[in-house]
Amino acid sequence: MFVLSALKNEVDSSCDKAKYSKLLRSCCNIPRNDQSSNACRKSLISQSKQTTNNGEKSNLKKDKIALHACIADCIFKRNGYLHANGTLNLPIVERSLKQRFKNDEALVQLMVKSFEGCVDSAEARSKQFEWLHSKDNCDYFPATLLSCTMEHVYNNCPVTKWKNTNECQAMRKKLTDCGIKLK
Repeated sequence: MFVLSALKNEVDSSCDKAKYSKLLRSCCNIPRNDQSSNACRKSLISQSKQTTNNGEKSNLKKDKIALHACIADCIFKRNGYLHANGTLNLPIVERSLKQRFKNDEALVQLMVKSFEGCVDSAEARSKQFEWLHSKDNCDYFPATLLSCTMEHVYNNCPVTKWKNTNECQAMRKKLTDCGIKLK
């Protein structure tokens, strides 16, 4: 009985979707960085030691979570992706995506649908991180929304964006065998 239980746990853990998220990202060929994100990263790292809301010094070079949250916050502010009340300005996001991915309407629609589908859960999740705002002066909603959106996009990676390497095909088969749906 113990052997069957151990085998079941091994199968269950080998089908853990979280293990594959980084690989999915490497197999789905969607450009992640653009001029805006690069400019935000450069600006934030150059001011790496800043005073936070609670008067402490923050070093974004050392705090990768805060750095990613601040980059997303910067991108959203720089591009007008949020309304004044902090909610997502989807028409602006969609216009920006159409400009960035001019020749790929299917990807744009997948991304817009993913943003729409992630707003509520991102709002709820970012509330869990409110205590971090005093640490680094950044709003965690944009980072949480981007994370959810990109996970959805990678899980539904358009066939035209899927890398046709042996590793990616093997991973796709493994995920399908585990019951994880990919397009």
